[in-house]
Amino acid sequence: MKLSIVAFEIQEIGTLEEQAADCIRQLNEFISKGGCGISNIIALNFFLSATDVPAFEGQKKLLADCLPDAIKEVIPVAYLAQAPANGATISVEMHYLPDMEGVVVTPKNMAGTNYLVIESKGGDKWVVANGICTGKKKHQIAEDSDWVFGVMEAILQSEGLDFSNIFRQWNYIEGITTVELKENAENQHYQLFNNVRSKYYAKSEFVNGYPAATGIGTMAGGVVISFYATTQSGPDVISVENPLQKAAFEYSEEVLIGESEYEGFCKCTPKFARAKLVSNTQSVQVYISGTASIREEKTIAENDVAEQTRITIDNVEKLISEQTLSKINRVLAGQMQINFFRVYIKNPSDYQLVKRTCESRWPGISGVYVVSDVCRDSLLVEIEALASVRQ
Repeated sequence: MKLSIVAFEIQEIGTLEEQAADCIRQLNEFISKGGCGISNIIALNFFLSATDVPAFEGQKKLLADCLPDAIKEVIPVAYLAQAPANGATISVEMHYLPDMEGVVVTPKNMAGTNYLVIESKGGDKWVVANGICTGKKKHQIAEDSDWVFGVMEAILQSEGLDFSNIFRQWNYIEGITTVELKENAENQHYQLFNNVRSKYYAKSEFVNGYPAATGIGTMAGGVVISFYATTQSGPDVISVENPLQKAAFEYSEEVLIGESEYEGFCKCTPKFARAKLVSNTQSVQVYISGTASIREEKTIAENDVAEQTRITIDNVEKLISEQTLSKINRVLAGQMQINFFRVYIKNPSDYQLVKRTCESRWPGISGVYVVSDVCRDSLLVEIEALASVRQ
């Protein structure tokens, strides 16, 4: 199975209803031109400009009302309070499988969350869950995280899997860098999330390493998680680390913010790999985690968004470089290329500069840009990507 991603951004800014209709029109046009059919779509992400709960709930409802039943009743959808960086109210990202020959897709539901079980004639099995959230309008990050991870665990167990089978995970955290004072202790939202993640991950043995993952901020929605899991193991799913960066799960307490203990755990590091190489009979792909201007564990080029963007792109490309991949698979060395990227920009005013920098390094590659807080106050941009064997 091979994943493809395409984004549809609004070109003419109109009313919320007009933009929603434009997104659906672009999606339908892509389908009608043979890019894929509805049955090929495995996930949809809607990026919304809402900055508070009422606006977020209103935009979600309007979009849900616009979506065809064939999509909203089957395909896992995530609504994310991350404004399109081009000033629009809505943009959409679609994940799909271009080749469905011999593939069987079974829609399922767990605790109100749609997910898909995808099985190939070669015996591979994927579980795709998108937009898992509590649905509450008021949120406590630790409690939200615990609920969402509980649903993830139930989905995985129902399919005979556990957390170690996840190869790609997206973690959206409202006010990610917010620090709350509770009972005379500082609690950062991202650190609270990491503590809960570690509690659940401790139930599994990650013999093939942690998933590739993104931990990123939103303006509303509490904690929202999406993930891809697979039955594949061993040489088919390999963690990739950047030789220029310390592994995130080995960070020192110096870069962690919040309480030193949580339910018997020490202050927990972010449990993810910098990338995950996944191979099967149809494809070899590298799923690149949310990546920023970090070397070892330190932020580089504070207050310089142009330099941070360049360093971030260098870090992304290092993960698929001949030097890095030759240590894992000599056949792949020099054979990977970026197919899609998503860019998170902290300050909307930096959009054009960041976009020019990305397009100069990755000309002609499809990407989507959204406004979002990154996991450190000092970071101004974050980039995730999908790479495949060069055609």
